[in-house]
Amino acid sequence: MTIRSMPSVVLMILFFTMISSTHSFADSPAPSPTPEFSVQLSAEPTQFDPLLMEDGTALKIAANTIATPYEYDNFGNVKKSLLEGISISRDRRTYTFQFKKDLKWSDGVKFHADHFMLALKRLVNQPVKAALSEFFPEIDLKKSKVLDARTVQIVLVEPDALFLHWCTLPPFAPIRQDMIDIYAQKRTPVVPTLAAYSVVDYQRDEFLELKKNPEYFAKSGVTLQDVKVRFIKDEAAILPLLKSGSLDVLTRVPVLQLNQIRERSTLVETKAEAITYLGFNTKKAPFNEVKNRRAFRDALVTMKHKLAESLKTGEIPASIFLPQVLWPPGYNGAQTIEKPKEMPEISFSAQSDVGSRNQNIMEFVQDVVRKELHWKMNLEMMEWATHYAKVKSDPDEVFRMGWQNPVSDPFVMYQVLRGNGVNNFTGWSNSDYDRLIRELRDETRLVKKAALVKKIEELLYSEAPVVPLLQQVLRYSYSKRVLGFRANSFGVILFRELRFNEKAD
Repeated sequence: MTIRSMPSVVLMILFFTMISSTHSFADSPAPSPTPEFSVQLSAEPTQFDPLLMEDGTALKIAANTIATPYEYDNFGNVKKSLLEGISISRDRRTYTFQFKKDLKWSDGVKFHADHFMLALKRLVNQPVKAALSEFFPEIDLKKSKVLDARTVQIVLVEPDALFLHWCTLPPFAPIRQDMIDIYAQKRTPVVPTLAAYSVVDYQRDEFLELKKNPEYFAKSGVTLQDVKVRFIKDEAAILPLLKSGSLDVLTRVPVLQLNQIRERSTLVETKAEAITYLGFNTKKAPFNEVKNRRAFRDALVTMKHKLAESLKTGEIPASIFLPQVLWPPGYNGAQTIEKPKEMPEISFSAQSDVGSRNQNIMEFVQDVVRKELHWKMNLEMMEWATHYAKVKSDPDEVFRMGWQNPVSDPFVMYQVLRGNGVNNFTGWSNSDYDRLIRELRDETRLVKKAALVKKIEELLYSEAPVVPLLQQVLRYSYSKRVLGFRANSFGVILFRELRFNEKAD
């Protein structure tokens, strides 16, 4: 999944206490507002149809508005969500899902297992696929069937150790035909839901308005009634909104305003299953030659800590492609460090999407390459959409990208560089690498997984199709009136777990 806001009037819902017949309206207490929770995101989803969701922003919203059979909790553990029970055949090809009793959609329609089967049929038959769909298991629709109103039997063509993890993603969410029709007619997230919150309003480039689902199966545990997700790209607009009390949570804390934000809220950092890297276009000179890719990488090896320090984002220098949070027990991620050799002068272009952080990254790299290798690196900074389209079609010799895992497994990180994969923009292909990650996908024993990770990283170090730069650390802030805040390693905040501190000023 490739990694990639808006003043508005706060809607207040007023309520009045019952007025006794012996009291006049003038003598009654003043109405009290029901508080609205407000969270900032730096971008908005590129898609709202669950089948097509692939960016990190969409998945953060979907975790609160789209219910799936399984989910990740605030600690990053996978657990049952819509399911009451599950059985798995001995050959691990047949899964029987039993959904919870009395499930209802937010519009009052009773849930039926057909809604889940419709999602599976759509996933298999739809010609347009999500970015990760090529890795989903092949489902045998002829053998899969609805057993009763609450029970579905899913038959896989081949066993898949990650199947329950895939079932945390939006494409596996139950869906109705009327919802599919709405998605087809217009780009809107305002549809019925089985999740804790339903989307009741959407203003492009501004906000999403969420309201507690009155039919949610665990509604008694949800205390926040209204949530406004505000898309705020301009970092300069954040502090004034925070000061005015119009924001409760920041999902990206501007470095230049860090001290002022710290004075007004609580800062939290979470290690993410995400990495920022530089990729080489191995089909173009000069990085079609491995010696040049290695020289570029080696020039940056000892400088990554200075890059991380200069950014002040809390990110960690990356020694390998796999983020630390996914390292197998006992693995230290160490790599050999070689001093860059004298190389002939080279000139090339490097592209990235704009933004103060990314601009600083690319200028830092440009300076290191100039000083250490005497190479000329021409920067091309562009809007995300333009950058992403160019990377997918004809990238510059070097490009900056990021990847954040949608499910928790090393394989999902490494598939980014699989030969001919939809997420591999380097043009690099290696049959040994593809074989190793296939083995990693199917392996469940930790010792074996660790051995495979070591082999994979050694191969990546030798071939150098990418330069791992930073292992991402997600930095948040939340106001003093918010209790129960936690974000997992996917950057997901479950709004249903939050509550207001009634004692806060």
